[in-house]
Amino acid sequence: MNNIETFVTDDGSIGLYNKDLDEIYHSKYGAKKEAYEKFVEPAKIIDNHPLDILDLCYGIGYNTKCALEHFKNINSIDCIELDNNLVQKSPDFKYRDDVDEIIRKNLKEPDIIHFYIQDAREYIKNCKKQYDIIFHDGFAPHKQSVLWSEDFILKLSKLLKEKGIYCTYNHSKPVLNALYKIGLILGKGNNSTVASYSPDLIKNPLNEFELGQLNTKSAITYKDKYLNLSHEEIMRQRFEEINSSNLKTLSGYLKSHKTI
Repeated sequence: MNNIETFVTDDGSIGLYNKDLDEIYHSKYGAKKEAYEKFVEPAKIIDNHPLDILDLCYGIGYNTKCALEHFKNINSIDCIELDNNLVQKSPDFKYRDDVDEIIRKNLKEPDIIHFYIQDAREYIKNCKKQYDIIFHDGFAPHKQSVLWSEDFILKLSKLLKEKGIYCTYNHSKPVLNALYKIGLILGKGNNSTVASYSPDLIKNPLNEFELGQLNTKSAITYKDKYLNLSHEEIMRQRFEEINSSNLKTLSGYLKSHKTI
C-alpha cells in the first residue's frame, strides 16, 4: 500500500488517498456518512426479503460494513476489488467491532460475504447471478473511465433484479445517460444517483428538464464495446465523438430553457 495515504474524514472515520491516481476513495465529509447516505440509505427501500448485494470496488469495505449494520436480512454480499492489500486490511479500519469481526471471519472462511480479487469488468462479463442491490463505487470517470462506460453499465444492468436498486455517488451526465439509455428509471439521492427498473423504488425521479440534459454533448457516454480498452483509449474516443457531434452543448440547453 505504498501508493495509499490515509486521512481522517469529518465524521472521524478513516479515508484513503491514492497517490498514483491523485484521487480519494472517500468523501472528506465522512467515509461512514457517505456509505450510508449515498449507498445504504436509498437501498433500504427494498429491505423486505433476503438480499443479494453486489459491492463493486470494495476498497476497505465501508459500503459492505454499512450494509451489515443496517440490513438484517442479507443472503449474500459479493465484493469486487482489484487491490487485495486493501481487502485484507479492511477489518483494521475500524467501523464497529461486531461488523469488523464479520469481515475478518469471512475473509478466512467465506459465508455470506465472498471476496473476488479481480478486474470488475471481468467479473461482470462472467457473472450469472442477479442482485437486489448494486453498489457502484469506482473512482471518478475522469480517472477510471473503464468502470463507467455505457458497455460496462449495460452488462452491469443485466445483473440487477427487476425489483432491484442500483446506487452510486456518481451523478455525471455520461453515467446518467448510460443508465437512461439502458431503460433504467433514474432518481436523485443525497448528491448521488439511484436507478431501477421499478418506478415504485425511485422516490425522487429526474424530471423532464433534467432528462433533457442527457441529449447534450456533455452526456455523450464512454464507450468500451469489448470491455478491454484502457482509460486513455476510452477518453480519447469520447473526445473525438464530442468534437464531431451535432448535439447541443449543455450550456446552450440551459440557456434555451432559462426562465425569465
